[in-house]
Amino acid sequence: MKYLIIFSFCLVLAGCATQIKLTEPNNFSSIIPKINTTNDVEIGASLVSKESGYKYKALKLLKSGKIKTGYILTNVNEGDVFINDSYTSKYNLYSALTTTPSGATYGIALPKSGGKAVTFYKFGTRLTFNKIDPPLEYSEILTPIPKKEYLKQDFIYNGKVGNAIKFTYREFANDLARPAFTQDLQYDLKESNIIGFRGLRIEILSATNTKIKYKVLSYYTE
Repeated sequence: MKYLIIFSFCLVLAGCATQIKLTEPNNFSSIIPKINTTNDVEIGASLVSKESGYKYKALKLLKSGKIKTGYILTNVNEGDVFINDSYTSKYNLYSALTTTPSGATYGIALPKSGGKAVTFYKFGTRLTFNKIDPPLEYSEILTPIPKKEYLKQDFIYNGKVGNAIKFTYREFANDLARPAFTQDLQYDLKESNIIGFRGLRIEILSATNTKIKYKVLSYYTE
């Protein structure tokens, strides 16, 4: 009888737990500029930028503050990002990228019906909410997901020396915490005003030590 009472009590607890569902990230792909359009950038800027992978909707804090996580106040800082990785029937949950020492997750909950944001604290299957006072200031952004399919490629202008023009190819892949892969490149304009790298073809219209004018003829093939 004792075990039956305990089992029944556990069922009641499980029934009271808020149902949380995972949010699917958005698949995206972008590349600029358009093919066969005349463009110009200054030294240090990217001639061609390609990005593909998955992004979550996210909130980026504009000011530091404090939020209640469980029974304690936790400092949050300007620039902190909270990703919309789950939701309930009433809230979209934006989780912090770190957990508490106990392993609990926490973050900002936005009511689906509108209204003020609150904090949430999730430990096991239990989910609690608290008011935020004073309110946090944040902007809504999209943020890439580390360690998932992600690729960002930039072809950056590094200036001109005589008839030689210099570039840096920079690539971020999958784990955004790793240093970027970079490769320095140099082309001789006497040989041709069409340069290429990994299927990318660019027609150089003019170049100085401060600016380059160009057209993209074809994008990366990888």
